[in-house]
Amino acid sequence: MSSENPVVSGNFKDPAVTAFSSSRSNVLALVEGILLLGGVALIEHSGLMSFASWPVHPFLFIAILLSAQYGVLGGVLAAMGATAISYFNGLPTRPFDMSHAEYFRLTWADPLSWVLAALMVGIVTSRRSRMLEEQGEQLRKALMAEGLIAAQYQVLAQRTHKLERSLAGRADLSVAESSSSLADPSKGRGRASPRAKSRPVPSVGS
Repeated sequence: MSSENPVVSGNFKDPAVTAFSSSRSNVLALVEGILLLGGVALIEHSGLMSFASWPVHPFLFIAILLSAQYGVLGGVLAAMGATAISYFNGLPTRPFDMSHAEYFRLTWADPLSWVLAALMVGIVTSRRSRMLEEQGEQLRKALMAEGLIAAQYQVLAQRTHKLERSLAGRADLSVAESSSSLADPSKGRGRASPRAKSRPVPSVGS
């Protein structure tokens, strides 16, 4: 390809690479959620530590953490996993003297708080991630435009240099021809014909 027609390749994201990165992020969120939730559940069910007296359950912090790292999807999955682990053995039995509203509040207050926290933090995280992606895309476009401008400037500089050399060569040729004409004035006038040279000159006495 000619150097006067450069091709500047932009740093565009390959859709396959983007899909792979998204899938990898989802897998990491799932693995990290399983490890964290499983660790907390193991500590609680083994009797090493009881979280019943805590103001909030540690599952809430896990949901917030995964939402901050992986967005809404990661946080909601963590909240759903925490709910499934909490009620793995089934829902608690409602006492006869407890109203349905009170039972619902005691049973689902923590799971709903986990989901709501995951949604709020995840929305903020996802919005911030989109803003960063848009800014990165604008930066890539600006860099590509800068590269195109630089390439076109280089082509223009090369053409200007060639034109200057061509004009300089023509000027040197004109100067050489003028100098040659001044050095030999008879050049270009032609020679006298042989007949004019051999024509006799009449004598005075005849």
